[in-house]
Amino acid sequence: MADDADLLRRYVEDRSEAAFAALVDRYLNQVYFTALRQVAGDAHCAEDIAQTVFTLLARKARVLAGRPSLAGWLFITNAACGERNPAGRSATSTPRTGGPHHERTFARLGGFHRLDRLRPVIDDALGELTDADREAVLLRFFHARSFAEVGTVLRVTDAAARMRVDRALDKLRGLLAKRGITSTAAALASVLANQAGVAAPVGLAATVTGTALAGAAATGGAAGLGAFLGL
Repeated sequence: MADDADLLRRYVEDRSEAAFAALVDRYLNQVYFTALRQVAGDAHCAEDIAQTVFTLLARKARVLAGRPSLAGWLFITNAACGERNPAGRSATSTPRTGGPHHERTFARLGGFHRLDRLRPVIDDALGELTDADREAVLLRFFHARSFAEVGTVLRVTDAAARMRVDRALDKLRGLLAKRGITSTAAALASVLANQAGVAAPVGLAATVTGTALAGAAATGGAAGLGAFLGL
């Protein structure tokens, strides 16, 4: 399987629409469902955000070429686009701090109790990780990659990949604890892994790909938005 850097190179150098479509297929679930959490389940707004994110990717492909993984960049771009969306970030209205209620809630996540309200808070905490730690978590849990696969993507050994993921989980737990949410590493890993089983609406990948490629060839639009967002 071609890595992200190879697909970006093929898109930049050969204008390969197939290569860009492969990137959309690889990351659409992550982008769409992150957006869906940002806008409290508004599917139309989530599709608009996903479209903006991938149009920015098409426009910035040359700058991003060489990255072994786009998971982290897409996550941060997702967050920036969601904040600028007219729907706001209503999904993040869950308090960031709290007492025993939040602690009990997260402790019961084995049954995914109130999970939809906690996911945006986890997203916010993910945004505070370093790029390397965020990348490791996203690849391992959002994309269900094995430690060997994470290592291959990040160009480190399997053991180093495992250590990076474990370290990132510990940091993420610390960030959540500051918000009044406590968890075991196993419970947090389970919640994060739940992301991997979801799929974006049928037909959205083709729509996003076609519009992003058309947008990349146009002036203004996403380019101006990218500058406005600082991306």
